[in-house]
Amino acid sequence: MNSNLHIEVKNLAKQYSNNSSFLSYLFNKSKDITGRKVLSDINFTVRRGEAFGIIGRNGAGKSTLLQIITGTLKQTSGTCTVTGRISALLELGSGFNPDFTGRENIYLAGSILGITKIEMDNKIPEIVAFADIGEFLEQPVRTYSTGMVMRVAFAVAVAVEPDILIIDEALSVGDILFQQKCNTRLKELLNKGVTLLVVTHDTSFVVNMCTRAMWLDSGKIRFLGNSGDCVKEYVAYMTASSSPRAQPQTTLNIFDKLQLPNFEPLNLINCNSLGDATVFVDKVWILNTQRSDVTSLFQVGEWCEILVVIKAKCDVTLVSAGCELTDRHGQVIFATGLRVINQLIPSIFKDETRTVSIRFKLDIKPGQYTLDVGCGALVQGNNTWHRILAVSILELSQDDSCEEVHGIAKLPYVVKAYDQ
Repeated sequence: MNSNLHIEVKNLAKQYSNNSSFLSYLFNKSKDITGRKVLSDINFTVRRGEAFGIIGRNGAGKSTLLQIITGTLKQTSGTCTVTGRISALLELGSGFNPDFTGRENIYLAGSILGITKIEMDNKIPEIVAFADIGEFLEQPVRTYSTGMVMRVAFAVAVAVEPDILIIDEALSVGDILFQQKCNTRLKELLNKGVTLLVVTHDTSFVVNMCTRAMWLDSGKIRFLGNSGDCVKEYVAYMTASSSPRAQPQTTLNIFDKLQLPNFEPLNLINCNSLGDATVFVDKVWILNTQRSDVTSLFQVGEWCEILVVIKAKCDVTLVSAGCELTDRHGQVIFATGLRVINQLIPSIFKDETRTVSIRFKLDIKPGQYTLDVGCGALVQGNNTWHRILAVSILELSQDDSCEEVHGIAKLPYVVKAYDQ
C-alpha cells in the first residue's frame, strides 16, 4: 500500500448468509451464502492526516464498513488494508465493563489497545481532566448517563495517541459544551497528523471538519469527493426524496400573476446543478428593496427578495421551491421555501411556469454567502428535483449607522437596566 495512505479499500463487499446461525452454516453442505448484501463494490482511500466523513441514511452500510475497517467484522470479498494503531468509538461504551468503575475501565481500554499500565498511569491525569465527570470516575459505569459514558470513552480514545481515530456517531450525544471541546481536540489531533474517519448524520460536522466525504446508499457509493459537494448532493437528494408533509394549496389565489422585472435575470448557464431537472429552475432574480436591478451587494439589515421561476418538462404535482444561504465554512445560515411554510403548488402542467417570491431580512454578520436555489415535485408518485449551487455570492457590508452584529445573526432582543 502507498506509504501516504492509512486506509485502502478495494472492491469490498459484504453479504450476510440466509443461514444466519453458526450451526446452520456448519451443517449446510452447500455452504450457501446467498443473502442480504449490505456492501457492494466499495473503493476508496484515506490519506495520512486526513479527515474523512461517511454519510448516508440508516441501513446504508456505514457501520458495517467501519466494523470491517476496525477488524471486528470480515468482508465477503475484496480487500481492506489499514496501517497504524486504530482507536475506535463504534458502539458507545463498547469494551467497557458495566461493573467496573470509570477508572478501571480506562485501564481496561488501554490494555485492549496494547498500552501498558505504566503508560496509562502517565495518561490518567489528562484523561480524567478531559472527561471531567468528578467523583463518578470511581463509580461503576452502569450508573453513568449516556453522556458520561461518551465523555470517558472519547477521553480515552484521543489520549492513547492513535494513528487513526474512528468515530461512529459517538459525538451526537452529550452536552454542547463537551461537543465543542471534542471538536477542538479533534482539530488538534488532525494538526498532529492523526487520521480521522467519522460516520455521522451531522452534515455540518462533515463540512467543517472533513476535507473529503463519501455518501453510502443501500451499500453502494453514491458520491465520493470534496466534503462540501458530497453534503450538498446528499442533502438535496434527501430533501427531494422526503414525502411532502405539506398539504397542497387547492386555491390558486396566491398564485396571481406577478410582474417580473424588466431586466435580465442571473446567468445560470455556468452554474453547477444537481438533480434530474424534470421540474427545474428556469430563471432567478436577486432584488434589493428598490427592485431596480439584479444585485449581490447588500447592507446588513436590508431586505432581500429572491424570485425563482420554475418550469415543468411534464405534468407534475406537489411542487416546492426554496433557497439556502451558506457561509464560507459551508454552514447553512438560513433556508426557507414553500415546504417550510407547509404550502406546495398543487400542480404544474407540461411547459408551464410558476414564480415563487422569497423575501428575508439579512440580519447576519457582514461577509460573503453563497445562495443555492432549487425546486422539487412528484411525477406519477416519484420524486423529481433540481438544485442550482452557488447561483450567486451575496456580499454584506455594514456602515457606521447600522448596529453591529455580534456572532452569526442578530436576533430580536430586549436589554434593560434597573436601579435597585
